[in-house]
Amino acid sequence: MKKIFSSILVCAFVFLAQCAYAQEDEPRFPGCDDPADVDCADMKMMQFVFSNLKHPDGNPGGEVVASFMVKSSGELTNVAIVESLTDDCDQEVIRIINLMPGWLPAQADGAATDMEWELVVKFTAK
Repeated sequence: MKKIFSSILVCAFVFLAQCAYAQEDEPRFPGCDDPADVDCADMKMMQFVFSNLKHPDGNPGGEVVASFMVKSSGELTNVAIVESLTDDCDQEVIRIINLMPGWLPAQADGAATDMEWELVVKFTAK
């Protein structure tokens, strides 16, 4: 029993270490003093989205999920709606993503690399 518990515990630590390592290599929204500060980058991105978001009249409220590619250059491309709400809400999310500045790209083995990213935007009913 102790061996099984120890094995599970070791696997959990390895999994958490891989998650932490992978998180450091993900693309980040710019504007933080420490580029490795994930919380700051997430906060900057949320501030950007909500300061630029316009809630279309007549929207039922809910979420739009969009995906996009963060290229190794930091450019955002291949914007697509994964989960739609309304055409107006979908177009608003696409507009916001197209307004974003270039991101800090993902890193793999010390080199910038392309990575797909998802953004969830919540709309209040109007």
